[in-house]
Amino acid sequence: MTIDRANMSYWSGPATATQGGGTFVPGQPTAAQRVSLSATRVAFSHVAIAGVNNCNWRPTLTMSIPFAGVTTGTYTGVITHSVA
Repeated sequence: MTIDRANMSYWSGPATATQGGGTFVPGQPTAAQRVSLSATRVAFSHVAIAGVNNCNWRPTLTMSIPFAGVTTGTYTGVITHSVA
């Protein structure tokens, strides 16, 4: 059984640590702004300032398990973060 990625929700939350200048803007600062993972999402954006800039965050994932067709077992998944 596959649980579709549209059943997964994500929110980045605030930055837990930052390095460098500029402003780090969370894509989804709170649970109220959570988004489905049915498409590519932006976790953070940055108002650029030259030099080394990075941030850490602790995202939250939730899964809505469909009532029909789901069996007991172990389910696995992969979340990939990339820098554009």
